[in-house]
Order: sequence, then C-alpha cells, then structure tokens
Amino acid sequence: MRTHRPVMLVTFLSAVAVAMLAAPGCKEDKTPGSSGGPDPTGSDFLSRYVKAVCDRTFACCDAAARAARGLDASSADACASNLKAIFVAFNGGGEEVNGTFVPEKAEACLAEIDASPCAGIEFFGALLGVDEKSTPSCPDAWDGSAPEGEACGTNWDCVRDRCLRNIDSSGQSSSACKARAVAGEPCTSPFDCEEALRCDQPSSPDPGTCAPRLAMGGSCKGSSDCEAELRCADDGTCQTREQAGGPCTSDDDCASGTTCKGAMCAPLGAAGAPCFTDSDCASSACIDATDTCADVCKGN
Repeated sequence: MRTHRPVMLVTFLSAVAVAMLAAPGCKEDKTPGSSGGPDPTGSDFLSRYVKAVCDRTFACCDAAARAARGLDASSADACASNLKAIFVAFNGGGEEVNGTFVPEKAEACLAEIDASPCAGIEFFGALLGVDEKSTPSCPDAWDGSAPEGEACGTNWDCVRDRCLRNIDSSGQSSSACKARAVAGEPCTSPFDCEEALRCDQPSSPDPGTCAPRLAMGGSCKGSSDCEAELRCADDGTCQTREQAGGPCTSDDDCASGTTCKGAMCAPLGAAGAPCFTDSDCASSACIDATDTCADVCKGN
C-alpha cells in the first residue's frame, strides 16, 4: 500500500476517522453488534471502541484485503490490542480523557460502528477507524474540556472535537486543539474551514473568511471553492466535473470514481489493474509487491 497523503499533519479520531485510506466500493452489509454488553463507562469505553472498530473491519474485509491495506493483525482481538496501544501512545501513555463522559452518545457510537457500511472502514496500516459520517455519535462520546490551543491526546479531549497533531522534521510530535472554522470565522486556506466550506480570500495572503462552497456558475479561484461534485473550470466558474473520457489537468477536474490520467479522466482501477498510488484504485489500495490494485472489501 503506498500513498501520497501528508503525514506531517494528522488529526486523531478524525483520522481514526480522516488521515487514513478509505476502502470505497464495499458492500453495505451488517453484522450483529460486536460491542454488546452493559452500557459503556468512561473507564471501559476505549476498549469497547477499538474492539467494535476491529470486529467491523474483520467482518468487512478478508485477510487478503486487510493485508493489501497494510493491516497485519492476525485477529480482531490482536487488531484491537494494537489500536488501543496507538490511542494510549497518542494520549501520552494513559487512557484518561480531558472531558466528561456521555454514556448515551457512547452507546450510540458503538451501535453505529456495528451497523456501519463496509465502505466506511478506513485504513492507515495499524491505524484504522470508521468514517465519521457513519458514526456521528462517536465525537460526542466525551464532552471535551480542552480549549483551542491546549495540548490534547485525541479529538475527545477538545471542546470543539479536533486534536491536531504535528510531527516536525526531527520526528518530535506535538498536539493541540484546533478546530476547523465554521462559516464566518477567519481562515488562511480551505484546510482551516469545515469540510463543506471554502476559504474566501479576496486578496491572498491576507486572512479570509470561511463561507459556503459555490454552486454551479459561481466565480472561483480553485476547485476547493466549489461544491463537492463541481470543479473550477478554465473560465473561472464552478462547472460539472468531467466524466470518464473527458479532458483534465488534475483529479479535481474528474467526477467521483475517476482519476486524471494522461490529460483524460479515466475510471479508477479495478482489482488487478496496474497502479502507482492508492488513489489510482477503486479500492484505495495499491499493492506494493505487484503494483496492482487490491480488491474491494466485500463483507461476509
């Protein structure tokens, strides 16, 4: 599995929810709840959370699919043990969260993981999770109390549910609560804003303001200014993304399920298709040993 995703900036929990490789195209099957038992408490929630994530991953993806995505754990229990160790390491060696536990949200979170579609499983080697769109209750399992700028271990610590981790050139790691801005708040790039927003900067590099993305025909400077299925065309307006066979200069020009290859939008590779990066594949997994796309997870 190879990727060009940046590793200098990683959000934790969004990325056990963002900075991982998704596995699109998986069948939306469901298995019985794997997190069954009494209502979770603050002291056992992390263990039950990682167990639910790993149980769902092993139900969705067979051994070949897991290996192709860099997950080497031999069993769901081993996966849970490894994932919990990562959480604890990110949290400075402990499990304590800087906030108030919310049992009803925690229980809903575990149920959402159990019922999540296989396409919601996200991979980054041993670090994995479930797409936050499939698990809206999980960020609220703890009512975080760490304000903006304060050190954090996971997103659960933060008042606004986003712990940003930075690894400098020497390998030193630090983290702080830094939420994406909502509409009307200042920004210097689209990354500063919530996903559905753009950074409106009349004169870069002066600070801008987060604002809704533009609809068809809106005046734009780049595709990140436009609504998700639109691109910023050569005439500087938001237009429909090109389908397979249409012209392109970057992936931003191409519709979902396609990529820009040789100035033309082409379908993402199916299992066995040649690939160079994970983004070339419909499964989001390019196998290093064969330079071919892995199959999608099919569930069981």
